[in-house]
Amino acid sequence: MKTAVENTGETAGAYQINVLLAYDSAPTCGAILSMFERISARLCDQKLFNVNAFKFGLLERMDLFKWASAGAGAADLVMVACGGEGAPGASLLRWLEDWAEHHAGRDSALGFLPMGALAGEPVRRLVRSLRTIAARHGLRFIYGAEAGALMLQEAGTAMA
Repeated sequence: MKTAVENTGETAGAYQINVLLAYDSAPTCGAILSMFERISARLCDQKLFNVNAFKFGLLERMDLFKWASAGAGAADLVMVACGGEGAPGASLLRWLEDWAEHHAGRDSALGFLPMGALAGEPVRRLVRSLRTIAARHGLRFIYGAEAGALMLQEAGTAMA
């Protein structure tokens, strides 16, 4: 849910985007949090993104509906970031499917950002899985890669 930020010296009429960051390692988490900070700084907004970060293993055990107060249920964007320790497993994909189903019909998005050594067929399979989850529930899909696009852009996919 986008929430209006009170006019306290920040950009008037600005919105906060609630983001859930699913990551595999501390370096990956730090890199993505820095990216969100740089985007906010370029847009001259002190806090454009309200980010709640969770390691894959924790999300896999999290009950989406019971943990809504932890930021999982309120997220407008779920960004999955992998830094080379391996692609997310079936448990995380099931959790993402539940989140997407809960956010169907809303202005929400599912994103994927592979980083570092993670490349090749595991990434292509994961991109296909995440794109399918997003499409099945009418969500936008955002995909970006350090080394360039690994897959052709398709309708409903934003390349970062």
